[in-house]
Amino acid sequence: MNKEEKNHFLKNVLTIFSGTTIAQIINLSAIIILQRYFYSPEEYAPFRLFFEFAAVFSSISALRLESGLILERIDQRALSLLRICLRYSLVISLIGGITFTFYFINEIKVFQYEWLLLVLMPFAIFANGIIQISRQFFTRSKHFLTITTSRVIHSTTGSISQIITGLLNFNFIGLIVGRLIGLFSCNLNYIRKFFQNYEWVRKNKVLEKELIQKHKNFIWFSSPGVFVGNSINLITLIFFTHYYGERFSGLLAAAIQYLGLLIMMFSSSFAQVYYNEIAQIKDSNKLLKSYTYWLKRLLIMTLLGWIILVFTPSSLLTMILGEKWSGLMVTIKIISPWMAVMFVASSLSYIFIRLGKQKEVFFFDIFHLVIILFGLLIGHYFLNDQIQILYIISSVQTLFYILSISLALKFLFENLKNENAPN
Repeated sequence: MNKEEKNHFLKNVLTIFSGTTIAQIINLSAIIILQRYFYSPEEYAPFRLFFEFAAVFSSISALRLESGLILERIDQRALSLLRICLRYSLVISLIGGITFTFYFINEIKVFQYEWLLLVLMPFAIFANGIIQISRQFFTRSKHFLTITTSRVIHSTTGSISQIITGLLNFNFIGLIVGRLIGLFSCNLNYIRKFFQNYEWVRKNKVLEKELIQKHKNFIWFSSPGVFVGNSINLITLIFFTHYYGERFSGLLAAAIQYLGLLIMMFSSSFAQVYYNEIAQIKDSNKLLKSYTYWLKRLLIMTLLGWIILVFTPSSLLTMILGEKWSGLMVTIKIISPWMAVMFVASSLSYIFIRLGKQKEVFFFDIFHLVIILFGLLIGHYFLNDQIQILYIISSVQTLFYILSISLALKFLFENLKNENAPN
């Protein structure tokens, strides 16, 4: 990358990063207050299970067609594709709500017989899905400030609402309702900004059919691949909740969320801008150089952060959150290698879409699910100890994300070789 391109790229990343950082600081502050004064790991577990379930379906609410929004450079086509995304999102939300009903009935004690969750789930999926679609749409038009302000609104309204429900002595339902208020506040801001800059388009069956055909790989390969990939955290939490109780799964859920919030401060900001940039790079050599340039820098940043975490006293979080959260820092350290390598891989993961490797990544995601299930089953039947099983899962996850980075490099070199091959 030349100096001008690098400065432009970093400016866009920092625009989103600034808002993301503010949003995540608000989220972290709220979580600390909520966990210290209102909620134990046992109550945190059903809250995280609910939203992990919602995240799985919202991640495919538009069948990943929202990724195609950035590839459509003509507004009329992008708006028609947006219309398709919203329609699919509504359908997937209903399907996800029905699916959750079966899991809820099977684990009704974990959810403390709160039947209201069956009504809230479709709304959670839909609200999450709309945010995901909106981020891609506004990334396409480089309205990064809109994304930034929406994230701050999301975190502020959600966190305040959760604290208020805690003060009102709500059980874990308060955490869910508070989060939903944040989601809908964020969506309202996106809707307001959309109608300030665009007009809604009429249905064009011919164009919509063409767009679906053009981006069919997102539907047939990216969508199931993302569904499988995002199911892994949910399956892991379901497994530990079912076999080892809500306390341990609550600690694990909190550990994933704490590290996830730190990762999201940079990863999502970087990934959105990175995808928009590489979508416009046509030269294979330049694409490879861009990937390796950022890979090296992300690895150095990750290594420094991981070293700091390793030397952080395990008693620190217990001092902050109270004795009921003892063991949280130990859990964080166990999963830290997995989350560290995942940070690097996920920040650069849009390279697979840019290279048109959705089909290959889909089968790679299936492999991911298989090795995780294998690790959980082997650990449960031969070790039957939650800490040892978690070490196994963390090792498997770390290996998978190292392979993911290696696979991206393999595809990039193949792409370069094919471009330079004589006709």
